Amino acid sequence: MSDEFAEIEAPVVPKTFDQLGILVLDGSASMGEEALNKMSKADAVSLAVRELITRMKVSKNKSNFSFAIVTFDTDARVHTEITPVVDLDDSADYDPMNGHGGSTEIGVGLKVAHGIADQFLNDTSTTLKKSAVVVIMSDGASDKEDEAIAAANALKSNERISICTTLFARTDSSDEKARQLLLQIASSPKNYKTVYDANSLRDFFVASVSVVTPKKFREGG
Repeated sequence: MSDEFAEIEAPVVPKTFDQLGILVLDGSASMGEEALNKMSKADAVSLAVRELITRMKVSKNKSNFSFAIVTFDTDARVHTEITPVVDLDDSADYDPMNGHGGSTEIGVGLKVAHGIADQFLNDTSTTLKKSAVVVIMSDGASDKEDEAIAAANALKSNERISICTTLFARTDSSDEKARQLLLQIASSPKNYKTVYDANSLRDFFVASVSVVTPKKFREGG
């Protein structure tokens, strides 16, 4: 092959910070309902996660990011342990209903996410500044709102942890109770968004893990 068509490698950007994105994904029975484009909400979530990973793996700053994934209904499971984004499989199944299908208890997912965040932030194997972003996706309110709020407040007490929330809604109905709960759980109102399909969910995931971390932790201040 001619040199003029040889692949040019992207410049290597040195690792300057360590950020963990923890996706906390609703696997309740209602996630089997149809969203836009004749796709179930659960399938849309799986697609959004795969596309998030694909985008992050081609980022010039990809070496700075790791991910973990938690799924929940009335209990929570670790789907993916803490993994550098470059090692994640962007063709795997990220359907949050696998092993679930019950009712919604956001608090149990947040408690598992808290343990993962602590594990990451307390790791002293590197001197780089560390931070964690917990990204919660639910399609409804929690059965135990007080527990969800308490779990979120425990996370937010650590200034190195931010929480983003999104309501996976239907265009033909609204759930103001769920919206208000997710707004309260988020670190700030700007960290909340309502989404309706895989594309808007993917864009929210990307924006959450790329932007929300305080600048002082990204730059080592």
